[in-house]
Amino acid sequence: MANYNYDLDLQPEKAIPYTNGGCFSGFLIIPLTVIIVSAVLFYALSHVTFVSSASSLDTGIGGSPTDFVSPYNDYTLTQGVHGMSYGHMAIDIAAGKGATIYSPIYGEVTELFIDGIGNPTLVIENEVYRVTMLHGEYSVQIGENINAGEPVGIESNLGNTTDMQGNSCRNRDCGYHTHLNVFDKRIGANINPLNLLEP
Repeated sequence: MANYNYDLDLQPEKAIPYTNGGCFSGFLIIPLTVIIVSAVLFYALSHVTFVSSASSLDTGIGGSPTDFVSPYNDYTLTQGVHGMSYGHMAIDIAAGKGATIYSPIYGEVTELFIDGIGNPTLVIENEVYRVTMLHGEYSVQIGENINAGEPVGIESNLGNTTDMQGNSCRNRDCGYHTHLNVFDKRIGANINPLNLLEP
């Protein structure tokens, strides 16, 4: 890892008139500063090991908290990253009606409920990840400790699901999938699940 020497001169800024007038200097300097700061932060964050400050869950099972497996043996991506408007960065994946859904992580089932619009919601978490899955028929219970790859339910179309034309699948035989959201506790933000599923 590179060593950096920062020579910071913390003197108050002095206004230097721009001889050509206008806002050209600010127009150029501010975006350039944002680009440089973003690049430095990106580099720094990609070379830092984060330590979770969250309390550890006592799962009593093995595996690394960073292990992540696919919820299906084989699946099709039916919708890319979406859900930012309601606090998710989720994908929709499907393996077919009744396909077994597997836990993507080892951890504890911390929530299992039906949300306000009828979506069955399963939350599994460990020291690193909080995984939320929607629409399945789940067979686990709150407080249950599970291993990555262990069955947690079957694929369904329960809740707010639609067909490929956007029509509701309530009481219809369509829209089977799993809505998958992953929250990374190390950075305190949702992450793109595709980055964990792709080799």
